[in-house]
Amino acid sequence: MKIRNLIVIVVFSMICGCGIYTFNGSSLPSGMKTVDIPLFLNKSMEPNVADDVTQELNTQLQSTNLLRIVSRGGDASISGTVTSYENTPYMYNTVKERDVDVDQYKVTITADVEFTDNKKNSEMYKGSLTGEGIYNFKTEKEVYGRKKAQKDLVKRILEKSVQSW
Repeated sequence: MKIRNLIVIVVFSMICGCGIYTFNGSSLPSGMKTVDIPLFLNKSMEPNVADDVTQELNTQLQSTNLLRIVSRGGDASISGTVTSYENTPYMYNTVKERDVDVDQYKVTITADVEFTDNKKNSEMYKGSLTGEGIYNFKTEKEVYGRKKAQKDLVKRILEKSVQSW
């Protein structure tokens, strides 16, 4: 009987002590409702990569429902420049002596990103971020690794901006 009472008291204390807690993964200022995302600039040698990163950023941000995307004049802005694009061998396999075969490649996309609070005219985040995408060279094309790298880069941009804590 004493153990049962103790368990009831502990459970009751945990429930009452915790209260109601919500977590949306965002520390955005309460008045921030909209964001504009100008087309990222491309300083890499890879055509269209900045356009693709911008489009992926729009797509992923819409799915979070944290901010409404507007064409201009948002409460906040996310802008950036793709500074590099690399497709490099990642995993090797030795076929015979002095003969190496590449099994996997890694696409790396790096961008300088800035997240600005336009209402306060203040910078909330500024930095360089990198996304990576590994793909199997024998069964997949580079575009698969590129898409994975874009998604990874955008995930990191969102983590440092609208989903930061």
